[in-house]
Amino acid sequence: MIEKNLQKTRNVKMVVEYDGTDYCGWQTQKNGPSIQSVIERCLVKITGQKVAVTASGRTDSGVHALGQVCNVKAILRMDNRALMMALNSMLPKD
Repeated sequence: MIEKNLQKTRNVKMVVEYDGTDYCGWQTQKNGPSIQSVIERCLVKITGQKVAVTASGRTDSGVHALGQVCNVKAILRMDNRALMMALNSMLPKD
């Protein structure tokens, strides 16, 4: 018998935009804050799981983006709209 509450991993596409002025680029790095690390920290708080966000491409230090596509695989207990609202409420304004 399969439990009703058994959660499956979902693959969620996200489209993000950001002002990259204060960031060392997309990819997590030791030399400063990155867009990837900021998004992943927020997702850990939302999901309670360590997650990896994968982007369609990387940006260099100081580069901005409009409509960069990325995805995350996680067990989610909310729909995509609720996830977007939760994530947007936690992310910095830039």
